Amino acid sequence: MERIVGPVLGFYLACYSVEAEEGHYGYVKIYAEKVKSPWDTRRVAAKLAAGPCPTGGGAIEAVSRRAAERLVARDAALRGRNPWRRTLPGA
Repeated sequence: MERIVGPVLGFYLACYSVEAEEGHYGYVKIYAEKVKSPWDTRRVAAKLAAGPCPTGGGAIEAVSRRAAERLVARDAALRGRNPWRRTLPGA
């Protein structure tokens, strides 16, 4: 199973799943430009994995969520802010 997600903060997520004995694992290659498949030969910005999950679709959802969270954290670090911290009025 394969899926291209994006753009997510300017990046494209090329996701795929692989079945193993303990369940399905999801993998993602993060690209700076739009791709047609996870097997595109363009330069990969990052790679991540997630699993095991009960289904291939679940593995792709898990790894794409992990990649999106990583991109949000990267964006926040580059902007010098923490999106997870609550801002109190008057603080």
